[in-house]
Amino acid sequence: MKIEDLKGKFFMDNYMDIAIEEYLKFKETVDYDEKYKREVLSEINDYLKDKRIAGENVIEIIKYFQSKNPQKGGFVHWSNLDDLYKYAEEKPSEVAELFNYLYDDSADLEDRIRRFVNTGERYNTTIKFDTSLFGYLLAGFSLEKYPLYRDQAFREFLNSFGINESLTEDVADKYSTYYEVCNILLDYFKEKNYIKNPDMLDAQDFIYCLTNYKELYVKVSVKYLYEHAKVLYSFSKDINAFLEYLKELDREYLQVLYERYKGDEKVNEIRFRVCEMILNGDYVDEKNLESIKNEVANKHEKDILKSWNDFKILFPLYYEKYKEKVNIEIRKIYNSIKSIFPNFKFKENKYISDFYGPQNFGGSRCWFAIYPEKKKTHKEAAQLFFTIGGDETEKYSNISYGLYIGDDINKILEEKGTKEHDDIETIDNPNDFTYKKMVKKFIEVFDRFKKINGINREDIIKVSHGEKDKSGEEEKDGFLHEIDFEREIKINNLFFEDAEVLSKQISTALKSGKHIILVGPPGTGKSKLAKEICKSYGVEYEMVTAMSDWSTYDTIGGYKPDRDGTLYFDEGVFLRLFKNKKNNNSNIKWLIIDEINRADIDKAFGVLFSALTGDRVTLSFKSKSGENIVIRPEEDDEEEVEIQEHGYVIPKDFRIIGTMNTYDKTSLYEMSYAFMRRFAFIPVGVPKNIDKDLVAKYLNIWGIEDKSINNVDLKEGLAEVWNIINKYRRVGPAIIEDIARYVSVEGDYTSAVILYVLPQFEGVMENDIKKFAEELYKSSIGDFSRQKDRLDGFIKDFFGIKM
Repeated sequence: MKIEDLKGKFFMDNYMDIAIEEYLKFKETVDYDEKYKREVLSEINDYLKDKRIAGENVIEIIKYFQSKNPQKGGFVHWSNLDDLYKYAEEKPSEVAELFNYLYDDSADLEDRIRRFVNTGERYNTTIKFDTSLFGYLLAGFSLEKYPLYRDQAFREFLNSFGINESLTEDVADKYSTYYEVCNILLDYFKEKNYIKNPDMLDAQDFIYCLTNYKELYVKVSVKYLYEHAKVLYSFSKDINAFLEYLKELDREYLQVLYERYKGDEKVNEIRFRVCEMILNGDYVDEKNLESIKNEVANKHEKDILKSWNDFKILFPLYYEKYKEKVNIEIRKIYNSIKSIFPNFKFKENKYISDFYGPQNFGGSRCWFAIYPEKKKTHKEAAQLFFTIGGDETEKYSNISYGLYIGDDINKILEEKGTKEHDDIETIDNPNDFTYKKMVKKFIEVFDRFKKINGINREDIIKVSHGEKDKSGEEEKDGFLHEIDFEREIKINNLFFEDAEVLSKQISTALKSGKHIILVGPPGTGKSKLAKEICKSYGVEYEMVTAMSDWSTYDTIGGYKPDRDGTLYFDEGVFLRLFKNKKNNNSNIKWLIIDEINRADIDKAFGVLFSALTGDRVTLSFKSKSGENIVIRPEEDDEEEVEIQEHGYVIPKDFRIIGTMNTYDKTSLYEMSYAFMRRFAFIPVGVPKNIDKDLVAKYLNIWGIEDKSINNVDLKEGLAEVWNIINKYRRVGPAIIEDIARYVSVEGDYTSAVILYVLPQFEGVMENDIKKFAEELYKSSIGDFSRQKDRLDGFIKDFFGIKM
């Protein structure tokens, strides 16, 4: 992304100012725990000052970097420095030259890092130099000029501004992009005089804290949403003020709105006319707005404005610019509350309402309700509730959270002559809100939340196999039960054309001892299906997304320094599935690996292959007792599994479920036969016969109303678009659901195709992309032909195709 585009995202509103102000306050609290970074880096900077790096002292310098890499909150994974040390032992002069060039400020930063990486890989193709290594080496040279790098923090920082572009795996390119972002922040700190003499460590620290400390980022989210609620409330009370605000909007943004509503009818035509007048420099006030409304309404026999007041009509003209960012911040608060109770089964991603509100009219209130998985809706549940703002009849200036009783529960209780009361904390000033107070409140109401919802022990995911069962007897160590593979696989809230065949293939493969990989086009519901499989068998699972840089350290484990400097064996993602760390008892938990083809499977799985096929494997790593780590399968005749401190037992009913997109099937050729023969590959396809009746079934599952949009029924329009898409790139119903949700609110098919479909066309031939666009223009959906220039422009910019 270009620098100007990044700045546009970062500074489109006052979020950055709120975040910086709160960050500076947070640094003064006892919760801030990052001061060690400046202390350590200052020492390294002094050590390297005026030091000539040569073959004679390069090993000493690397040792120094190793000694200064903190055990807690390390700057880089120890293995990177270990690889660098071994490289320097064999080729000290070469490594010294790389260090000197890396520290040459006159050369291009990206070139300096790339030469270091490429030269190292020529020495040894398995050498591991992550981006964080160069962040450490460069910040160690000058903390004023170069920032430390944390990959997860950087990704989450970009995501929080809706920048979802995948970061390149190229280390040099990735650090250079990060460096530019830090420079943008540094310039802003100086421009606004937020920090006196800021340096790169300040920029890095800001990014890290804003993505890693809930006390900080939840407070920022709350204040940001509160400001929007405040503005929207004021507009709901003064339409002339709203219109004055619209006149000052960025012309480019107004032009986008103008194009969006151009050619539409009813309420959208009113919005179009308002945008047109402002762009033409015409005077617009409440009186003019009333005239526009009357002119548009008189075109229709029915009262098209029955449910619309002036505020609701104008609402999207303000809100569309901020909608994505608002939803990102709501989600941060939502996830932070769920994380308070990590072992509880909540309904996923329900019920969240941004300022559009449940009816998509718009208002000055956003809220969400968190409730148990087994409840169908929030109305029939006691909820962990959070809201900011209020509607036109309420004051905007409050933040409320706590326990809220669903309407349906109290109706039932009232019939029995009882009633439950809400337990809500209300704060009028966002400065008085703290994450800790919020956590305390939710913990306080949680027992009542469980009691009212009728939660029993089965509704809580077991944290330990050593807890007591209902009879009060201690459960035994070892595996509690075998998986009943005769159970029927129930697929909830998903629809497959050949569901019976699919279920049979899955159950037969799992029953016969195979692991499975679900293969299909994007959007066919593979990840959701994997979860439903685990739920059907009543087995706990852990879901991870495969990464290209996975190694046996990530999956099996490896040595890690303890606080006292000694090394201990730290379990990887697979071994954590087989043992409860608290009491050494055995677990039986399945593993879902999303996009399994991303990883170098043979490298990542390593010795697990042998253990999965019945072999006992002894690792070179030692446990704290001094014995080598052992991985073995559970024996068929074992009545009770005895777990030792150094041992891991793979349950005979353990399974891996992987997912893979059809378009990545070439990755299969990179997987060894030894890996492939342990898995059954299950096709999860797109429906063969797509028509309005099929789409109607999906709309019912998705809870989307079928209605006429641009004179075409939604189910008919979606069926037509889906069939056109599948001629050139087969996609599953999840992508059509995204289109349906967007179109049902905005009535804009063109934007939906740009947002959700065209990114899937990467790799499609140029001529086919042109044919796809032409078919859309000739379809019964007039929105495509009306916005032809816009769609052509996107295709040109995105694919470099001249239409």
